[in-house]
Amino acid sequence: MSWVTESPDAAGSDHILASHSLNPDALKAHLYLFRTIMYGASGLSRAEREAVAVTVSAVNRCHY
Repeated sequence: MSWVTESPDAAGSDHILASHSLNPDALKAHLYLFRTIMYGASGLSRAEREAVAVTVSAVNRCHY
């Protein structure tokens, strides 16, 4: 559970998604950003993008 209020429907969701659960527009924007970063055109391969995400999560002490 995140420290912010969440929708009861968000139970079991990742913390970052659950934190957006009361604001559908914010959730939609977050998912759009994620999909663009991870799957959009880039000079980085999918594996390199995942490596960056894991590294950032580790530095932020976030369980990825």
